[in-house]
Amino acid sequence: MKRIRTDHPDSIEIFINSLNDNQVIAYPTDTIYGLGTAINNDKGIERINLMKKREQPMSIALGSFHIIKNQIIANENTLIKIEEILKDGSTCIAPYNPDSLNDRITKDGKIGFRIPNHDYLKAVLNEYQKPITTTSINKSGSEPLYSPDEIEEKFGDKIDLLIDDGVIKNNPSKIFMFEADEVKQIR
Repeated sequence: MKRIRTDHPDSIEIFINSLNDNQVIAYPTDTIYGLGTAINNDKGIERINLMKKREQPMSIALGSFHIIKNQIIANENTLIKIEEILKDGSTCIAPYNPDSLNDRITKDGKIGFRIPNHDYLKAVLNEYQKPITTTSINKSGSEPLYSPDEIEEKFGDKIDLLIDDGVIKNNPSKIFMFEADEVKQIR
């Protein structure tokens, strides 16, 4: 495992190269540390599920809604609502066009997605211009890890890259479910 701080001059390039090399990365978000990979990296997604000891869908992190807007099944008013909700870092779950996203990270024809309000991660995602998987770094049912030292100790042999931004422990994102052009907050 390689560990690098967000303020390292090459950290964004290293992150993007790791995504392009289908590596598994622990990275800072506005809420906690995320664990992710490129959304079409089936082996990486399998590795993440093994680490978490579960098999279930994952959300994706985006730099901007336009990256997947055309894959979301919703009327124009609903798309406007989604775009507004995404501004505060909330997660949206919505139906998507079949075969437009990796089925290993979706469930029941829906995908979860968010635009994290973390300056470093936004810079990475805006430069990468594709979504990445995002899930908390922990074993399923356990408390997420907030400290890079704890992440390295517990998962250092299972991840390829740790992007260190110090301890991060904030409130989880709100989650909104979109179905049949209706929206409801579920967290």
